[in-house]
Amino acid sequence: MPPTKNTSRTPALAGALAVAVAGGVIALGGAGSAAGGQDTVDGLVKSDSRELSGVKSAFTAAVKASRAVQAPPASAVGDTSKLAAGEPAPMVAATARKKQLSDGVSLLGRYFTPAQAKKEENGLHNAVTAEADPGFRNLGSGASKVVFTRVGVSGATATVQAEVTIWAKFQQKVNGSWATAHPVNVMNYTATLIRNSEGKWLVSSMTGDFAPGEAP
Repeated sequence: MPPTKNTSRTPALAGALAVAVAGGVIALGGAGSAAGGQDTVDGLVKSDSRELSGVKSAFTAAVKASRAVQAPPASAVGDTSKLAAGEPAPMVAATARKKQLSDGVSLLGRYFTPAQAKKEENGLHNAVTAEADPGFRNLGSGASKVVFTRVGVSGATATVQAEVTIWAKFQQKVNGSWATAHPVNVMNYTATLIRNSEGKWLVSSMTGDFAPGEAP
């Protein structure tokens, strides 16, 4: 948050930052001079603290969307009742892949800034391309759990660190036989969010890497 000048008392406030660490809220702010300055700091901290819930919700929706678009909807996958018997799921039709692509682009645009949405589309395009391979079946992708380790809000900008449990399910044809895999991993994510002119939080940058011991 930019410095706020108190016209009746100086120096100017250094700004305030509301930080959530491991579920708690810690207010970090510049020191105010006398009661008037401290009141202003308190107001800034309370204002930013109220944004924490919205930031968490926005990040959770964004990371779940980024995973969900990387697989076709269940209705497009079809009957999977014979997977345990080593039978392949039906191949996703070209029309369904085309719809997955257009719907995915639209979904990402709800939760990411335009520039970051373009980056997230890489995973979507890779998934749709893989689904055209006769020896591959994409059966699902998602994020099942989000644990926030740090959330900071300052004005219209927020930063997030979180542990995200991701999963995927797919089939591959190996040496003439179909094998089904359902990997689950924990990823460490770092993201920046901005609040747009409509008051909505959007993810403007997001990176993730496997947590220690979680790499495949």
